[in-house]
Amino acid sequence: MRKKFLLLLFLGGQLFLLQAQSRYFNLNVDNDLFFVTDYYYSSGIFLQYGHENKPKEEDASGLRAFRLWELGQEIYTPSNRFSEDVREYDYPYGGWTYLKYSRQKEISTTKQYELGLQVGVTGDWSIARWMQNTYHTNVLNLPEVAWVDQVPEAFHLNVFGQYFSQKPLGKYLYLMQQLYTRLGTQLVDLGGRFGLNIGTGNYFGLGANTLYNQSQGDAFFIGINTRYVAHDYMLSGSIFNNSAPFTAQNIPFRYEVELGFALQKERWKFHFMYKNRSRDNSLQPQEGHHLMNITLSRFFD
Repeated sequence: MRKKFLLLLFLGGQLFLLQAQSRYFNLNVDNDLFFVTDYYYSSGIFLQYGHENKPKEEDASGLRAFRLWELGQEIYTPSNRFSEDVREYDYPYGGWTYLKYSRQKEISTTKQYELGLQVGVTGDWSIARWMQNTYHTNVLNLPEVAWVDQVPEAFHLNVFGQYFSQKPLGKYLYLMQQLYTRLGTQLVDLGGRFGLNIGTGNYFGLGANTLYNQSQGDAFFIGINTRYVAHDYMLSGSIFNNSAPFTAQNIPFRYEVELGFALQKERWKFHFMYKNRSRDNSLQPQEGHHLMNITLSRFFD
């Protein structure tokens, strides 16, 4: 009964976002199946809705402000995902499903900050096991994944802040910078993304806010996302107890190399990004993990 309730809650959140047809809506998917793999950070699906706040009459600054909501789920699995022998694992099974709310505010036309929070659940409460095995059996025609000794069921709260800036380097070229930090029971990290946007369009918008820049055209992006991870519940379990049945030693310094392409046409925008991730933990034999991200955006009046 509890699993059915969580599933209804998850689907209800999706329907709410779909019905809120104002401003913009994103469907964002991470997956490594494009490279015929299915392990480590295996998949993520994110639904985002955002709108721009109407300026107050007494506000003469002209600076823009936004509100964003996101419903997301991430799934983590070991490379030997069909084995029930934990000694063969190089990553804990884990699911993380959350609801995120944030507010973004311009500092200037080229700088912006964001503050927000995430509330979510891990373990079977995340329904990640059900989602992955349903997809495996009904779509891929594969046996169910083992899901032995997954990360424990728990409620989590993360607070986060981000700072964004972009600097023009030419007519069709600018430098994008993002600094961020998260502090909570699920994740504690500090990082930065640096990259080049090339083209007539804007790959990320300012602050990865799809609504921020709706310029028509295409854009290429090349960059690197580096961070220091002080605590990762998906690897080491809780910082307050030792309830996790299987853990892996966290590698604090991590990075992702990113190559992307975006195309915007009237009310639609398409993002495509390749990511090469460094190792998350010391058990992983692979030096790099390949992922593909696809994002579809729809704008509304």
